[in-house]
Order: sequence, then C-alpha cells, then structure tokens
Amino acid sequence: MSPYLFSADHAHSDLGVRLRTAVTVAEALTMSISEVFAEYADARRTSDLPRMAAIRDYAAALDDSLLAELDGFDYPAAA
Repeated sequence: MSPYLFSADHAHSDLGVRLRTAVTVAEALTMSISEVFAEYADARRTSDLPRMAAIRDYAAALDDSLLAELDGFDYPAAA
C-alpha cells in the first residue's frame, strides 16, 4: 500500500495536509522498503515463486543491495 494512500483519502482535510507536510522523502522511501520486505515475507510464506521473483525485480530497481538483504531474509540470526 502506498504511504500516500491515506493522505489521498484525506486530500482536502487538515489531517491530509499535516501528513503530507510531516512525511519526508526519506521516510516515504523507508516505508516503501518496509513494504517490500512485508510483501516478500508473505510471498515466501505462501511459496509464491512468481511473486517472489517480481518483488526481487522491483527491489533491484530500487537498490541492488536490497537483493542481498532479501537473500538473507530468512536466515537465523547469529548469536
């Protein structure tokens, strides 16, 4: 879901104006990347390989280093 969907619903309200002026580009990008990981987790959980591939293609277009992060997404953390 787009981080701007909520503000579009309230485009002409004071709440929408405050949201658009409070969210920086960096925060919007961070939300977008968070959503990429959430979508990837869901696709992986359901073993949806075509969707996983599409998400990886999208991540590569955003930033090549995201692919490495997706590759290591489900590895257990080292203690």
